[in-house]
Amino acid sequence: MKYVVCYAFFVGPVVSMVKHLTPNERFPVRVGAGPHMTDTEQKVLKALKLIIPALEKYDFKWVITGGFASHVYGVNRPITDIDIDIDTSKDSPDFKNLIRDLKKYTTQPLEHFVDQNYDNYNFEITLDGIVIDICPMKEMCIYDKKTSKYTPFYQIGFPDSKVIGWKSLNLPLLSKELIIKNKEMLFWQRESDLKDIENLKKLSQRT
Repeated sequence: MKYVVCYAFFVGPVVSMVKHLTPNERFPVRVGAGPHMTDTEQKVLKALKLIIPALEKYDFKWVITGGFASHVYGVNRPITDIDIDIDTSKDSPDFKNLIRDLKKYTTQPLEHFVDQNYDNYNFEITLDGIVIDICPMKEMCIYDKKTSKYTPFYQIGFPDSKVIGWKSLNLPLLSKELIIKNKEMLFWQRESDLKDIENLKKLSQRT
């Protein structure tokens, strides 16, 4: 995924491991969710309600990662975008169909992205100013400072994850431990990454 920040706020219970959610589970009715949302939160909610059915159409397993996941866990930081990693390859027919389905919203076509932190493929869609960065897990590599090489981040299959309630949605998030691992592996760390690591570790100690 392209190296961008996207982070949110913890609301609701933790449920073990990601599962396939029914419409009622994905979009449960929650009293008071609407009136208390900021303009950005309303736009994020709208964007998620578009992308989730598109992902479930092809029975993908997927997780939200990075900044927005950290925000949902409880890290106090602004929402800038949404990173989604899908358990698939860039060459799979279903992934290509997903790209086709989302063409109307695409602001960056699928491309091979390499920098000092990542070597991966991703594409972006934008809805009402909310950017969703979508990355296939099979090709996602991260630069390992210990070996000075890019190494697959998802080496043992679908990652540990949690389903967390945010506003009117239940969202599958990459585990706090793996978000921390990802950020600690980064060759180039911003101040925000260091703060996220610190705050996620504090949150992990409370649970």
